[in-house]
Amino acid sequence: MKRGRHNPNQLQIDFLAAYRRMLISLGGPEKLPANESLFMRMTDQWENTQVMPADLLFHKSPVEAVVFRLQKTDPDRLQFPAELIAGEIRGEQGLTGFSAKFREQGWVILPAELSAMYKNLFLNILTASVGLEHLYPARAELLVEAEKLALAAMLPEDEIRKFFGLRLSRFPDSFRSEVVNYYNLPFDYVLKRANHVGLVSEQVIEESRTTQPLRSTVLRRPQSSRAA
Repeated sequence: MKRGRHNPNQLQIDFLAAYRRMLISLGGPEKLPANESLFMRMTDQWENTQVMPADLLFHKSPVEAVVFRLQKTDPDRLQFPAELIAGEIRGEQGLTGFSAKFREQGWVILPAELSAMYKNLFLNILTASVGLEHLYPARAELLVEAEKLALAAMLPEDEIRKFFGLRLSRFPDSFRSEVVNYYNLPFDYVLKRANHVGLVSEQVIEESRTTQPLRSTVLRRPQSSRAA
């Protein structure tokens, strides 16, 4: 009998078995193989030894705090597994970060080299994706919904209105800097949240990406009741 040709997609098919499934892989499609490879190695090790890699910097409290905040923001849609494995890996070539499901566990893994700003943002987005995956099996839709939920939890609407209440369409350097420093989040993601609550249009976001910001005087920081 003629031997069947090797199918390069078989690894992907096997990988996406029900018990081991990538949810969100940060970065472009070219980053997916590195994230998948690490996840497979980590879950194989866990399956065989019940021991995490020695270089996994596991932080339980941060992800528990994120879950608590997300559940307060949207208690009706979220369903988290009983066990979440979340942590940072240092020195893993090509890792950009991912969320995944392994058997009855939710996994959130990030590179330790990320700045604190992006680490906090991505931890919230990836954790939200674990809680929403039962509703959004398509990866692209899951990412959109996870971003919306994470930003809603991190950027309450009344806070956003203090910066974008005047329906601004131009964003000077000083305004961008003020927003970034106040929220400790990238400006593009704060702008997304403003769009979600109807304060900024899609056209304004697109123009913001393609035009240089204007310069202006420093704006006053709005008063906030948020905890530091």
